[in-house]
Amino acid sequence: MKHTSSSSGNLRLIVATTIGSIFEIFDFIAFVFLTPVLAELFFPKSSNNSALWFTYLTIAISYLLRPIGGMILGHLGDKYGRKSVFSISILLMSVPALVIGLLPTYAQIGYFATALLIIMRILQGFSVGGEVPGSITYIAEKFKSANYFFACAWLTFGANFAVSVGSQGIKLLTAYTSHEFLYSIGWRLPFLFGSLLTIVGFYIRKSISESEEYQEMQRHKPHDSIPLVQLWRNYKYPIISGILLSIIVSLTTSIFHVFLPNLFVTYFHFELSQTAGISSLGAITMAIASLLFAYLVRFINPIMILRCALFGLILIFAAIAGDIVKLNQVSQLYLWVVIISFVLAGVNGLFFAILADMFPTAIRYSGIAVCYNFAYILGAGITPIWSSSILELTHSYHQIIVICLVVAVISLLNTVNIKRLTSYR
Repeated sequence: MKHTSSSSGNLRLIVATTIGSIFEIFDFIAFVFLTPVLAELFFPKSSNNSALWFTYLTIAISYLLRPIGGMILGHLGDKYGRKSVFSISILLMSVPALVIGLLPTYAQIGYFATALLIIMRILQGFSVGGEVPGSITYIAEKFKSANYFFACAWLTFGANFAVSVGSQGIKLLTAYTSHEFLYSIGWRLPFLFGSLLTIVGFYIRKSISESEEYQEMQRHKPHDSIPLVQLWRNYKYPIISGILLSIIVSLTTSIFHVFLPNLFVTYFHFELSQTAGISSLGAITMAIASLLFAYLVRFINPIMILRCALFGLILIFAAIAGDIVKLNQVSQLYLWVVIISFVLAGVNGLFFAILADMFPTAIRYSGIAVCYNFAYILGAGITPIWSSSILELTHSYHQIIVICLVVAVISLLNTVNIKRLTSYR
């Protein structure tokens, strides 16, 4: 009977954390794939391409606020406990999404609508900066005695599942609704739906208990220092290594699951419905494969899995950059996004748990927040700006792939540092 109760509690915990992960990415995907629509609705029509640029800039700004939100919420989570911050952060995500879904457009209230859209994205960036690191910290500590790689991989499953569902939803929305419906009500539906998901997540999170590992630390050594100060003073090396571990995931997923298919619509005249399908298939491939690789940690050293995955990515990126593999047809883009997604899962399914293992309990939330959020600024936040600039100037994707190749090589070299900083031998 006790075992059944424990299993039920673990399941509820996984569901509670996964919902937050799903909502975060679902909302992001909706915004990105609806960028052409939002650019028309929230900027004057005379601005043309500049409207698209400003919408991408809005995405970048929301990422720039992530580290601030992560450091503040991470500090609170390390200082006062995981549970309260873990529960509140999901509510902080829902309000901006709800407001975006109800916003009047530029045609109705002018630049005030534009300003409100940007402010809501900034607030979302702030809250997301603490939501994901909080989920990682909590899950890793609750499942430390079990296979916490597999438990943490459910967060990556949720994120990629959201990409798949979100992109497929946008595909259906754009393919099977009229132009009038899409530009009046249709674009609002993903944001309203995403905000409703958080209500379910918050309800579930209310019933969870504080992390036992955190409680144990508080009983034996309640810390009166400031976690952020302790982090920056004593853990600079793990921070750098953690950012380098995370950036290959943020860069590759943002390029191949989100921005490259979307930019191909603008610059190579692919159909939006086709590219949304590419993102969906790639994301669901990585979601399932991430669980597989995380489970394999039972039998294979995680450093070995990381190195094999990164070496595979290097070979693929080199082949694309050298024009051995071409992405200029929809069928080819489908195939290679799926292959890249499967290989990248060898990193994506493990890096959350590795981040958690790189920092002690007293500063774990803050440490993960700093690594994760700075990596996502560099790997995803500024990606739409520089990748669209490259395509506009060169009309070629090869330089984008070269950047991915360089990051993959650096990430492979970084596994030497990860091995030194963790207990994996």
